[in-house]
Amino acid sequence: MPEIRKVLGWGQCSVNGMNDIVDKSTQLSVEEGQEQTADIEGGSSEGRKKAPDKYILTFKRRLGNANEVEPGYTEEFGDIEVEPENGEAVGVKLKGCSEHIAVGFDTTDGTVATYTYKTKGTKDNRGKLTDVQLT
Repeated sequence: MPEIRKVLGWGQCSVNGMNDIVDKSTQLSVEEGQEQTADIEGGSSEGRKKAPDKYILTFKRRLGNANEVEPGYTEEFGDIEVEPENGEAVGVKLKGCSEHIAVGFDTTDGTVATYTYKTKGTKDNRGKLTDVQLT
């Protein structure tokens, strides 16, 4: 098997072209789909299925003025792409996301907008998750 070259390209990433993200605030996590089993007497299982996973991307941006962001929720935001600093590294694209923007304040960063994007857990006709694509 040939050796695969792994590129560390993270550092300053951009999200849909936004490159003024608060240091160390970008995170992609997964909300695993719930598993259901068809149990029978004695505790064994006849079958099982699992709901699709949902992916959640969060990051923060400091605000310079009040017009930079509109807090709230958008159910059908669309796609969001995280691009690594090094173009040879693996990025990620989330498809068909909702968007939630909340605003907070602390004495270190001032007024900060927290962006949260969440996929729906969409699958194709073969049962494969279509919400996440590595780029």
